[in-house]
Amino acid sequence: MYLLVLFIPLLSAAISGLFGRKIGEKGAGIFTSSSIVISWVLSMLIFYETNINASSTYIKLWRWFDSDLLTIYFGLQFDALTGIMLVVVTSVSALVHIYSTGYMSGDPHIPRFMSYLSLFTFFMIVLVTSDNYVQLFIGWEGVGLCSYLLINFWLTRIQANKAAIKAMLVNRVGDIGLVLGMFAIFKEFGSLEFSTVFSTVNEVSQPNSIALICILLLIGAVGKSAQLGLHTWLPDAMEGPTPVSALIHAATMVTAGVFLIIRSGPLFEGSPLALTVTTVVGALTAFFAATVGLVQNDLKKVIAYSTCSQLGYMVMVCGVSNYSTSLFHLMNHAFFKALLFLSAGSVIHALADEQDMRKMGGLIRSIPFTYVMILIGSLSLMGFPYLTGFYSKDLILELVYDKYYLIFAYWLGAFSALLTAFYSIRLIYLTFISNTNSKKEVLMNVHESSWNITLPLFLLALGSIFVGYIAREVVVGTVLPPIIPSSIKLVPVVLSLLGATLAFLSYNTLSGFKMFLPKIKPQTVVNLFNPAIYTFLNSAWQFNYIINHFLVAKAWKFGHLISYRVIDRGLLEIIGPRGISKLIIGVSQKISNLQSGLVFNYALIMLVFTTLFISGSGVGGFASQQWAYIMFS
Repeated sequence: MYLLVLFIPLLSAAISGLFGRKIGEKGAGIFTSSSIVISWVLSMLIFYETNINASSTYIKLWRWFDSDLLTIYFGLQFDALTGIMLVVVTSVSALVHIYSTGYMSGDPHIPRFMSYLSLFTFFMIVLVTSDNYVQLFIGWEGVGLCSYLLINFWLTRIQANKAAIKAMLVNRVGDIGLVLGMFAIFKEFGSLEFSTVFSTVNEVSQPNSIALICILLLIGAVGKSAQLGLHTWLPDAMEGPTPVSALIHAATMVTAGVFLIIRSGPLFEGSPLALTVTTVVGALTAFFAATVGLVQNDLKKVIAYSTCSQLGYMVMVCGVSNYSTSLFHLMNHAFFKALLFLSAGSVIHALADEQDMRKMGGLIRSIPFTYVMILIGSLSLMGFPYLTGFYSKDLILELVYDKYYLIFAYWLGAFSALLTAFYSIRLIYLTFISNTNSKKEVLMNVHESSWNITLPLFLLALGSIFVGYIAREVVVGTVLPPIIPSSIKLVPVVLSLLGATLAFLSYNTLSGFKMFLPKIKPQTVVNLFNPAIYTFLNSAWQFNYIINHFLVAKAWKFGHLISYRVIDRGLLEIIGPRGISKLIIGVSQKISNLQSGLVFNYALIMLVFTTLFISGSGVGGFASQQWAYIMFS
């Protein structure tokens, strides 16, 4: 059972990828979807063993990394954290596989696409079941590879090429931090296995070493989980197919960084500095992404920035040492964010691949089921009372408020809740309620999608409603509630409702308020901001410009002028191949000058070298005689 959950997705990817032409598009879809459903069933059994029965399992398979003092076994660790992550990964992956069979219908490369999805699932399972950092890094890089392949699936699109390359390069920056962190762990502990490292962390005499390790691990998490500074790849990754956005960039892959922090919790507990930095990074990310989401017009990019914001909440609560609450929000977020992305895909599918919300509107009567799905996902994202997002989001803010020295993080998170509600209602209004801006021929053909698209939406909607209530005791456990005033507990809910109300008023959704707001146009939010502020937010705080102008351009200039022209094409060429070739050519030309073709020149050369040979032989004989005389006299 424990090995099958790992290798069934690998088998699924191999058969679909290598024999896709044999089994066909429909066969690939059915086989891969069935395989991941089987993995989900096995994951539920593992969850029952590890979380309900509190029975952890550790498996050592073989020794596969043996170098001097470092010995790494291919080992699997099935504990409570792994059990929950397996359910999240396989649940979302199975529904995305089923969804893809309908959404990608007609694409000539469905077997390749399904193979990539299954391969991603395999690497994600490797990541969450590892019992050491080296094996975790294999899964970490594997999901990065699959991310590149899936974003660039439509490889004839230039923007998809650019987005895939950007995702790969930005993640490499974070990966450098993780690799350096692994080196630091080995230097300090002499091992990279979780059990050895975590059991000896209290014996480290240098607190600065633990702080350095945690900061480096945090850099890795910042890259993979799209935190502030290395977040720029996530919105651009929406160029891939919508199922990719749901599986990799909303529910699963981007949570790998949060998982790394949760798994490395014993290390972070040894460094108050690292915990504080983690909280600050998470709070700033939640606020930044929420402000940018206010003014985005691409349907998928609004949801992408909400992903950044929610990941900020997860990282923020890790910084106050409540890893189970972060895991709880990670699980809840997987369901309602996958619901939002897949529902957005249903809208895009119905509108002939249109993603600009300004060109939508009036869809509530044409696709009412999809409207209800997006409404449920948006309300859960807002933290509407008694939906899935409510149980974890409010708990996060309460726990952060309890840390008085980080009170600013609480207010950033609370204000982000208001902004989240605003852009969620804005999305619903512009897409479904406002007067339509679609072309007539497009609007006339709008209809609900097929069953293999609507069924996953319905199941995810159930998760977005009930998972938070059902799983809170299992995941969070007996976390003592902080003693804070009741008014503070109500702040997130009040701010969320206020944000939703402001969105309704701003976009004239309530006809009774139109007389009070005659100057505000429903199609745009520009009038709510100064144009400079709107431009600043719409450009995502100019992060792309800053990185390109001050970092990438400088690095490119150095690489071209110094590294390439001076060192590579200059010094190394002179010393290396170009210099040697010039020397050989020059010597060869001088020697070739001796070949004049005249007989007397050849005779002279023969006479000179014969004389030198005879003279050398005579001198050599005389020298040997003198040497013998000296030695034996």
